Amino acid sequence: MISADEVKKLAELSRLALSEEEVVRLQGEITAILDYVGTIQKVELTEVPAGSPYLEIENVMREDGNPHEPGAFSEDLLAQASRRDGNYLKVKKILP
Repeated sequence: MISADEVKKLAELSRLALSEEEVVRLQGEITAILDYVGTIQKVELTEVPAGSPYLEIENVMREDGNPHEPGAFSEDLLAQASRRDGNYLKVKKILP
């Protein structure tokens, strides 16, 4: 069973303020969750292949840079705005 001090430490790391009743309740809940995870880890998965096709996927990175000239699409985007003022979008004032 997880101790009250461990629950308080987890709460502190999570920036949660817990009452003593919550600490006691969470002791039981966290212990139940950990027991359930332990049960799941014991399950034999003999029919599932060891590898996954997704493990072979590799992220393709590109060099940082400008893929196009700055402002190349600005006029196309601004033309779709319902209201504009020069190169700016006009929007309803939302602050008092």
